[in-house]
Amino acid sequence: MKNVLIPSLSLALVFLIQNPVLAVTDSGAEHSPYYGNSLAFSEEVDATGDDLLTTIFFQNNSFAGNSFDITASTDLTVVGFEVNLDPLLPSCTVNIWTREGTANGFEQIATGWTLLGTDVVVPVGINYPTHVDVGGLEISSGETVGVIITVEEAGGPDGGLMYTNGGPNTYSNSDMSIITYRGLSGGFPPTSVWEYRIWNGTVHYNYGTPTSRESWGCIKVGF
Repeated sequence: MKNVLIPSLSLALVFLIQNPVLAVTDSGAEHSPYYGNSLAFSEEVDATGDDLLTTIFFQNNSFAGNSFDITASTDLTVVGFEVNLDPLLPSCTVNIWTREGTANGFEQIATGWTLLGTDVVVPVGINYPTHVDVGGLEISSGETVGVIITVEEAGGPDGGLMYTNGGPNTYSNSDMSIITYRGLSGGFPPTSVWEYRIWNGTVHYNYGTPTSRESWGCIKVGF
């Protein structure tokens, strides 16, 4: 070992004298008498993820639709919903409408509402979540978006969208809150509303904006 260490250390010292800004580690020892500068690189990535927020799945009433608000506490994108549907219907055409600002009091006013999307689904069963593949709703931190969800096939003995008497209720986590408002009749805008009714459902979302920041620096190193 000594025959290898001494020549290796000598070569390292000669190299450092000729190249004073480079720090070279001698493989034969934990320390050397050289101190120099070295470049350091770091990268930071903002936290992102996905989550969900559920109201309840415990229906005692039903008809064609519900209204509620989503208020974001961080930047997020809604990527899907789950609803409580009447299994007597072989399939349901679910429409999701949104507007900037609250839905409260605007359910029967067509102005300001935009159809976010439509999905035809097969009901899983009463008080079981049925997924609705409608998303792409971006909500900035502090922003409130009103939502109306309707089922086209609702009417007669078939309730369509199952919900619960009561409210307005608030459900929240660290990323968002949901405030439930009314039950709705068919059509858009609905011809009748009933207050108050708790939407039975779930909002699936992604949060955070993935960004990376690079930084370079010069640090003192010793070997």
